[in-house]
Amino acid sequence: MKSDLLFYVVSARKWSDITRGGEFKPEELVENNKITLIEAEKVNDYLNSKFSGRKNLFLLIIDITRMDKRLKKNDEGLYIVEGAVPVVAILDKIRLDSNKEGKFDIQIDQN
Repeated sequence: MKSDLLFYVVSARKWSDITRGGEFKPEELVENNKITLIEAEKVNDYLNSKFSGRKNLFLLIIDITRMDKRLKKNDEGLYIVEGAVPVVAILDKIRLDSNKEGKFDIQIDQN
């Protein structure tokens, strides 16, 4: 992994409900007991395959050095966290909307 930053995509309207008690607990965690995090270079592919045409999303920027959990890389090259992520590991959230064609083209500078 080139960076200590990974990313997660969530609906903006669900943000306040899934960040209570100092922990980030999205539906994916409740349903599958895991959270899937994305490397910068895979964000566009992930967004376009899972969220094509969607509006009002947040791209969460997560600093893995602020987490006490170990990450596992799956067969698709995504990172898996078992359990909640502390809210202090979320550095920022960026609001996203797909373009007119329903696609995303996010530029992430890793420097």
